[in-house]
Amino acid sequence: MFQNPDTLWIEILVVVLVIAFLLLLLIRYIYKKEKGLPTGECACCANSKKGNNLLKQYNKKYHK
Repeated sequence: MFQNPDTLWIEILVVVLVIAFLLLLLIRYIYKKEKGLPTGECACCANSKKGNNLLKQYNKKYHK
């Protein structure tokens, strides 16, 4: 890495983009934690109808 002067700018660009992406993920996670929004595996099913339906079936069977 960083050996060929012709591709140096591409390697630097890739490193900067990867770091920016990871920072974006970290900032999004921190934002969700502060606002009390679901994170992790529950985040995808919290807003979907399928997740709500699954939760209703669970509550129906086990009565909260």
